[in-house]
Amino acid sequence: QEVVFKLLSEDPQHYADAPTEGIRRLLDQHDTPVTGIDYSRGRPVRTDRIGSIRMGTTVATNALLERQGARMALLTTEGFGDLLEIGNQARPDIFDLSCKTPSLLYEQVVQVKERVILEEYCSTELVEKLGPSKVGITGEKVLIEQVPDLQIVKRELEKLRDAGITSLAIALMHAYTFVEHERMIGEIAKQMNCFEQISMSHEVMPMVKLVPRGHTTCAAAYLTPKITTYLANFQKGFDENLSKVPLQFMKSDGGLAPCDDFGGHQAILSGPAGGVVGYAKTTFDPATKTPVIGFDMGGTSTDVSRFDGHLEHVFETVTAGVAIQAPQLDIHTVAAGGGSRLFLRRGMFVVGPESAGAHPGPICYRKNGYLAVTDANLVLGRVIPEQFPKIFGPNEDEALDLNGARHAFEELEKLPEAQGRTPEELAWGFLQVANEAMCRPIRNLTQMKGFDITTHILACFGGAGPQHACAMAKALGMSQVFVHRYGGVLSAYGLSLADAVHEEQEPTAETYRGEVSASGKERLSHLKQVATEALKKQGYDESNIVVEEYLNMRYEGTDNAIMIPKSPNSSFEEDFLALYQREFGFVLQNRDILIDDYRVRAVVPGETLKTPPTPEKLGVPTASLGTTRAYFENGWQEVLAYKVEDLQPGHNIPGPAIIVQPISTVVLEVGCEAFVTANGDLKIEIGKVDNVDHTNDTVKDVKEDPVQLSIFSHRFMGIAEQMGRTLQRTAISVNMKERLDFSCALFTKDGGLVANAPHIPVHLGAMQAAVRFQVEYWGEREGIQEGDVLVSNHPQLAGGSHLPDITVITPVFYKGEIIFFVASRGHHADIGGIAPGSMPPHSNALEDEGAMIIAFKLVKDGKFQEEGITE
Repeated sequence: QEVVFKLLSEDPQHYADAPTEGIRRLLDQHDTPVTGIDYSRGRPVRTDRIGSIRMGTTVATNALLERQGARMALLTTEGFGDLLEIGNQARPDIFDLSCKTPSLLYEQVVQVKERVILEEYCSTELVEKLGPSKVGITGEKVLIEQVPDLQIVKRELEKLRDAGITSLAIALMHAYTFVEHERMIGEIAKQMNCFEQISMSHEVMPMVKLVPRGHTTCAAAYLTPKITTYLANFQKGFDENLSKVPLQFMKSDGGLAPCDDFGGHQAILSGPAGGVVGYAKTTFDPATKTPVIGFDMGGTSTDVSRFDGHLEHVFETVTAGVAIQAPQLDIHTVAAGGGSRLFLRRGMFVVGPESAGAHPGPICYRKNGYLAVTDANLVLGRVIPEQFPKIFGPNEDEALDLNGARHAFEELEKLPEAQGRTPEELAWGFLQVANEAMCRPIRNLTQMKGFDITTHILACFGGAGPQHACAMAKALGMSQVFVHRYGGVLSAYGLSLADAVHEEQEPTAETYRGEVSASGKERLSHLKQVATEALKKQGYDESNIVVEEYLNMRYEGTDNAIMIPKSPNSSFEEDFLALYQREFGFVLQNRDILIDDYRVRAVVPGETLKTPPTPEKLGVPTASLGTTRAYFENGWQEVLAYKVEDLQPGHNIPGPAIIVQPISTVVLEVGCEAFVTANGDLKIEIGKVDNVDHTNDTVKDVKEDPVQLSIFSHRFMGIAEQMGRTLQRTAISVNMKERLDFSCALFTKDGGLVANAPHIPVHLGAMQAAVRFQVEYWGEREGIQEGDVLVSNHPQLAGGSHLPDITVITPVFYKGEIIFFVASRGHHADIGGIAPGSMPPHSNALEDEGAMIIAFKLVKDGKFQEEGITE
C-alpha cells in the first residue's frame, strides 16, 4: 500500500525533526490500529515494525551555501598554501560590479614541507640526484624530493587542535598517484584522537588536478561532520534497535548509500537526486526507449535533467564557489520559479533572477511582497483562488489576493515598456518570458549535446511545474508531457525506487591502444571485486549485483575527459569518437586518446515498475469544479475545471482546461489533451505548433515588441553560451580551457552584434568591427561560400587589438544565403612576437607584436587550410 505524507520541513513548536515526525505519524495512523503499539510524540519511536528507511537531505547543501560547516584546516604542500584561494581564474559573473570572492571553507592552512615530482618533467640531472624513482598508482614514475617531518607536522596539528579546529583536509601535490605522504600525515592526526573528521584527497576523489581535488577534500572535511551530527540527532528519535534497520541516504549520483558511508561531498544533490530517479523510474519506458527531460519547478529555481535509460553524470561541478570533483547527476538549474520577480526595464520584460521567496513572497500572499510569476498565473486565472488553501493574511485565514496582484499589473501599465497593454496582456507577456527562461537550460541539456529535443517526453514535477509544462513543451516542439500523481513529492517517491550503489575509481595515465591493457583489465577486475564486496557487506546477494565498467577518456592535450561505459557491441574508442562527434561536431585526427581513470559502478537495481495496460477510454468526464475564466494565447476563455480526485483511468480532458491537484494546478493549453493512465497519472499530448513554411512570405516591418525582444534575447544568449561551453571543453590552450579568456557572439549578415555570452568585455566591444570588415573585404573579392571559416586579428585594418587575440568567424547559410555569423575571439599566449604575452614593451613596429592576419580562410570549402595558416 502506498501512503503519502507531506509536512513542513521545520516546525520547532511541534517537532524537532521532520523525517522522524513523518515516520511517527505514519506508524501511529497505520500501525497502531493493527498492533496497538503506542507511537505518541515525546518518546523514542519503536523500530521493530520498520523494514527500512531511505532519506534525501539538503543539510550539506545548506551548510555549504550558508558556510555553516565544521571548523576546518587545510594541510597542503609547502608553496601551495594559497592555491585553492587563487583557484582557476574563472569569473562566474564577469559583469557584476560588486562581485565578491566566495569565502573559503578552511580557517587555517598548514604548509607541509614535502615534495613529490613526476619524473617525466624532470631534468636528467635532477633524476640522477633524487633517484631511484617510485611507481605511482597511475603507473607514472615519481621522485621523492622531500619526505614530511612528522614531528613538525604533529606540532602544527597541536596548534590547530588548540585553536579549536575539529576537521582536517589533507591535499598534497600528486597524491592522486603517490598516496604515501598523505597516509603518513593522516595516521599522525588519527593517533592524536582530537579531530572528528580527517579527509585525505586520495581517498575522497583520487583524480588529477590539485585545485578541484583540494576543493572536494575540503568540502568532505567541512560537510561530513554536519551530516554526522544530523544523523546522530535523527537516531535519537528512535529506540536502541534502529541499528538493525537499514538506513540509507541518497547520494548526488542518484544511488543509495548506507549512513556510515555517506560523505558531505556526496550529498550536495541528495535532495533533487530523488526526483531524477523518480521520473526516470516512472516516465521512461524501456520498451520504447523514448528519452525524458525532467522539469522540477519550485518557488525560487527550476531544475532540469535528462534520462535515456542511464543516469547522466558529471564529475566536476561548482557549488557556492567550491569545485566538487565527484560523480553527480547532470542537473541544470536556472533562477526562475513561481517566486521569480517581474520587472519592466530597459525596454524589456524581465523575469528574475531575484526571488520574492516564501516571505514576503508574491503580492498575492498578502505580506506586502513583490510582483512574481505566481501573481501572473493568478491574474490570468491559471490558479483558482478558491482551490488554494486559505492560509494568507494577518490571521492566516484568507485566500490568495487576486485584487492586489491585478492592481500591481495595473501600476505597470504606466511604464513605457507596457505599450498600452492591459494587465492580462502584461501578465501573459511575463509568462512567455518566464517559460523561455526555463526552456533555455533544457536546450543546453539536449541541443548542446547533440540530442533532438523534439523526441523527448517532458516529465513535470514540483509544485509550480504543471502550470507551465504544456506551454514550454509547445515552445520546445515536444509532443508529450507526463505529470505523475505524486509529482509534488516525487523526490521522496524516487527514494523508494532507487538503486543501491557503490563506486570505486582509480586514476591512471595510459594511452588507449585499441583495447584495455592487461594491467587495466586487472585493475578493473580489482575495483569490481572491492565494489561488489562493499554491497555484499550491506546484506545484498551477489546474484543481484550488476557491475558497470567505465574509462575516463580524452584527447591528448585537451582537458575534457568523457566517462565512457563499456558496451557489448562496440569498443571504448568507437563509443568515445561517436560521443565526441555528436556533442562537438568533429573529432581530432592523428591525436592519441588517453585514459585518465578506471571506474566501476556496482548497482543493486531498485524496484522496476511495470507499465500497466492502457485503460479503456471513458471519454470526457463531468467538470467537477464547473467552469472558470482563464487567459490563453487567444485571450480570455471559459474553460472546464476538474479535481484530479474525480478523474478515473481512461478519462480524457481536452484543453484548454484546468486540473486541480492537491498541491499543484495542471494547465492544459489550447490544443493539448490529457489522458488519465491506469495509475492515475496524466499523460498529455501536445497540440502541433504551426509548421507552415513561411519562406516565400512577404516580410513585413517588424514592430518593436518588448516581449519578443526578451524571448529572443534568451534564445540568442543561449546559443552564445553553448558556443562558449563547447570552445572551453574542446580547447587545447590553457588560456581557453582554464582561464576562459575567450568570447563568443552572434552577428547579423552585415556584421551587427545581435547577442553575446557574458564573456570578456574587451573582446566583445571590438568583434563587431572585425566581422563587418570581413563582410566588406570578401564582398569585394571572391565572396564567402558555404564551408568557409574566416580568421583575422590585424589591429589597424581588421578590427583586431594589440593583444594576442585571434578572431574566428563562421557564416551560417540558409538556402544558399548567409543569414547570420557566429564568431569567437580567444587570447593566445604567444603569436610570434618578440616576446610571449601582450604588447611586448620593446616593440618598434607592429610585426614585433606577432602575426598580423588581415583576412584568411582558415577553412575553405570545408577543408582546414593548415599549410596556409602555418605559412
